[in-house]
Amino acid sequence: MTVELLVDASANQDGARDRVAARNGIHKSVITDRVKRIEKFFGVSLFGGPQRKEPTKAGIVMARYGPRLISEIEYFSEMVRDEASGD
Repeated sequence: MTVELLVDASANQDGARDRVAARNGIHKSVITDRVKRIEKFFGVSLFGGPQRKEPTKAGIVMARYGPRLISEIEYFSEMVRDEASGD
């Protein structure tokens, strides 16, 4: 969801958190918490500016490459499950 938020925010679309929350059926506070955890994990700020709505350079990189990484992780997860079901 954080990558999804960054993609929307990178496109300078106001209300990105509201839209991402609505698409995923969750509260904006859940997104805020996930953003904070990812920022802590990577040790970078993903958003800056007034009300932390604008992606930082790190946030833009995550928006650009995050979807590809998520796709690869999903593919890897599927491979592992397929192999496990063959045991």
